[in-house]
Amino acid sequence: MRELILDGSTWQSRDDVYDAFFAVVGAPKWHGRNFDALIDSIEKDSINAVEVPYRLVITHYDSVGAGARKMASDFIDLVQEIKARGCPVDIVTEK
Repeated sequence: MRELILDGSTWQSRDDVYDAFFAVVGAPKWHGRNFDALIDSIEKDSINAVEVPYRLVITHYDSVGAGARKMASDFIDLVQEIKARGCPVDIVTEK
């Protein structure tokens, strides 16, 4: 499975989490910044330049700033829910 690396060490806000994900998947500029848009983006084809299957690896997760911590945690939960529905996506964190 292809691994896409997201560096959490610079995340200070919700937008930093979105920006990191959008960069690694090659999301279009018009991509929405909400979980419904993320679900569509991950589960449906022809939205991002990089499509599933892939594993998201959040490095330096212990360094995620307070302003981004909840968003990062919620993003992980969302990806795990999408995976549980049978989509070939995974997410892991590294200290």
